[in-house]
Amino acid sequence: MTLPLSRIDYAAVGVTSRGTTKIFPPSDNRQTQKFAVGDHDGVLHIYSIKKGELQVAFKSLPGPKISKLVLGGTGHDKIYIAHENTVKGYTKKGKLFLDFDTNLIDPISAMYVLGPDLAACARDLYHRYHDCKDADSYLAGETLYDVLLLQAEGATVYALLACGDCAVRVLHGTKIPAVLRLPSIPTVLSLYREGEFESKDRVLLGTMDGRVGLLILQGNKTLRITWLLNVTGSEVTALDTYELQDGLDILIGRQDGTVDVYTFPDEESLPSLRYRYNASESISSVGGGIIGAAGCPEVLVTTYSGRIFGLTTRSPGLLEVDQNEGIVKLKAEIQQLQDKLNEEKEAANFTVDPLAPLILSVNHRMVLNKEDASYSLSIELDTPIDNILVQSDTPIELLDVESNSAVVSLSACNPKDGNFVLATYRCQVNINHLEMRIRTIEGQSGTLQIYVTSQVQPKCCRKISIPICALSLHSRQFEDESPLSPTGPFNELKLIGSFTVAEMHAWLSLTLPNVSERPHLQDGEATLTYISSFVGSTLKCTYKKGNAIFFGENISSIIILRDILTREATKRKIKLDVFCGIAEGSISRVLELILPRLNIAYELTTKVKILNALEEWELKENPKENLSSEYQELLQKETEIKSQMAKDNEILGRLHGVITDLYVDWERAKRSRRINSKDAAEKLSAALETREMAQLLQVFIDTSNTVPAPSSATSIT
Repeated sequence: MTLPLSRIDYAAVGVTSRGTTKIFPPSDNRQTQKFAVGDHDGVLHIYSIKKGELQVAFKSLPGPKISKLVLGGTGHDKIYIAHENTVKGYTKKGKLFLDFDTNLIDPISAMYVLGPDLAACARDLYHRYHDCKDADSYLAGETLYDVLLLQAEGATVYALLACGDCAVRVLHGTKIPAVLRLPSIPTVLSLYREGEFESKDRVLLGTMDGRVGLLILQGNKTLRITWLLNVTGSEVTALDTYELQDGLDILIGRQDGTVDVYTFPDEESLPSLRYRYNASESISSVGGGIIGAAGCPEVLVTTYSGRIFGLTTRSPGLLEVDQNEGIVKLKAEIQQLQDKLNEEKEAANFTVDPLAPLILSVNHRMVLNKEDASYSLSIELDTPIDNILVQSDTPIELLDVESNSAVVSLSACNPKDGNFVLATYRCQVNINHLEMRIRTIEGQSGTLQIYVTSQVQPKCCRKISIPICALSLHSRQFEDESPLSPTGPFNELKLIGSFTVAEMHAWLSLTLPNVSERPHLQDGEATLTYISSFVGSTLKCTYKKGNAIFFGENISSIIILRDILTREATKRKIKLDVFCGIAEGSISRVLELILPRLNIAYELTTKVKILNALEEWELKENPKENLSSEYQELLQKETEIKSQMAKDNEILGRLHGVITDLYVDWERAKRSRRINSKDAAEKLSAALETREMAQLLQVFIDTSNTVPAPSSATSIT
């Protein structure tokens, strides 16, 4: 990392949403640039630097939460803010010139302005207005994270939508959109700019798994992507391009509070990390400009809690002199404010109403990690966190996180009372952001309750409810949108009844994660495809009015679906005919997926046991020279081996559990015989020790002591 940057704090506003800080273009009569910030208090702030001091050029009255702020107009000198379903326009001097009701039902979550065109997204609906009149709209059926408009020939406008189904869609009026599939969900779209030049066909892209890419809109109005930073990490929340020093840089803000600066690659060089800084809370906006001092480029950063600071190229020596002078002035101002507050308290002689509602602003995100089949849960407040209480009515496992400094206390709980997990995280001083890892158990659905208290407002508690799906470790696949035609050893579940497509879609959202807002219909039929992040088996769903078919390689997934869907039908008194077809080859298919991982886990567990034994050997002051070359090599790789084991120290038991559940569900589906997990584990124990396919299959096909197979169809009312 070669870029020397120093932090300088500017201001603190209320809680901010993503993309609510913008820097005005340079002005001929100013050496520094103004910037605008909107917060959840509904206040629009316009700041400027004069004689080295931050000045408030304009500050609006409080109002509804500002969810988005963009610049527009000929010189990008107009401010557009979105709150609820209304868009307001201000000049950079603070004069209101637009108050436009979009008539959208849901609050605006993404917005962009290009000339007379305004694009607004609300949940899964995109709408474009031309001179505040309806121009075109598009119902994506998926969560829309961001939108961007590009000017084409003449008056033609193209809209780019970052969609929750791992795709960017290009819209041209009411025509069918072009779709670019991605390996992760796109969260941020940012127009490529170099100096004052803004590209008309190049767009930076940030994803939920931390990647950054460059999109190019081609002549045929389709997108091509060139990955710049194909390294996964924390979710990208903000993007910009700016020349800080010696060439163009990519400025990246992330969910975990990291600000990255990468060189922009060209044909002869790859991107390289120049600078990294962590603000200890999620980043809502980043932008490059001349803010604090003339001739000193910097990265302007806004955090979730509303802290605004710069990472400047200005010399640390000059910066320290200015800060010392500023500190003296600030101390004097603070003392004046404190004296004024004391006077008002004495004059009013008021007491705080203990019944007055206190509201904590909590930002949270729960994302599946496909690599280890666990969930990352981030919780942050706009004030320091005091305690976080975790309660679950379904079995979950709380995993260690290296960056988590909170003290965890587990409480005894009784599952019969609906409590499987009760835990308290006690945070250290001045911790606004906390990361947790959670592992769920497939087949066990429920609700995870999070209670958060603040060190500043200890009597105020905020509750967050997070649903845990029954097939929570399945990740949705978007690459294959062709009609369903499974050719492998798929088990089949067929449901026939008086349900609608929307009803079946709602039932599936209780079972599977990341189900779209609305079903995507083709000839009246919807299709969903999932892959198990832990096992690797495929699950395919097609459904239409009165008919649904599910194909799954893993019989356990089919049984879980059958149980939940029939339960929902029973609740609503809907008659359902259920047909279940079992594929004999599906067991060997799932075992083929599991056994390689089982062998790796067994070898890793064995190595750790040997290392633990060698550690005792060394405590007795035995020289390493007496060990075999194999054991000496193990000791050399001890750190790497134990690091791999620490990622999932229960991996062997989890894999055994998957095979055990597979056997239990196979007996239910094939022979209509219910056996408990303990008996199944005992029957499989010898075969699991050998890890041989033939011996495991022999246990599954053993037909001794079984009852006759049931009819393949049942009817539920």
